[in-house]
Amino acid sequence: MSELLAPDWMLQNGCAPSVLNGVNPLSFLAIAGFLGAAGFFEFKTSLRSNVGTPMGKIHEKDMSAIWEFGVAGDYNWDPLNLYSAAGNDFKGRKGLRDVEISHGRMAMLGITYFAAWEALTGNPIVENSMFFHPNALLPALVAGYAAWSQVYEIGPLNEYPIQVKYTNEGEMKLKGVQNGIK
Repeated sequence: MSELLAPDWMLQNGCAPSVLNGVNPLSFLAIAGFLGAAGFFEFKTSLRSNVGTPMGKIHEKDMSAIWEFGVAGDYNWDPLNLYSAAGNDFKGRKGLRDVEISHGRMAMLGITYFAAWEALTGNPIVENSMFFHPNALLPALVAGYAAWSQVYEIGPLNEYPIQVKYTNEGEMKLKGVQNGIK
């Protein structure tokens, strides 16, 4: 993506600019400026009261015993109304906030892996990944997984030994496929 959208001066031998790949001075200024602006925005809005907004009223009810400022990062922006998707109570909303934090952590691990791979190999991650180049391997893996999950299921992961067993209709589907092949 950076090869298509970023100017040539920003790339480091085809790799995205990162601490591990090296950053030229102009890229450093752009990155530092963006992070500084984001930090200033967060500083200026972190302790504001959002009680008067529609979502702020919900947060006030949920968080009144915990923190007087509501929920961190609430900018009253939910255009798809997903905030009540897991239940319109404090437990569902807290669950969604926890899921958002865990997804953010996984994204940070992913981008760290990308940067580490580029630093270790010296090649852009897009040259070494099946997700970025047209090929038949990824669709074949997806089709294989979809076919496998129609016939088999994995038992509970908290029980030992972990069991692979037929789904409710898996054995009948497998016999139908076997009879069709003969």
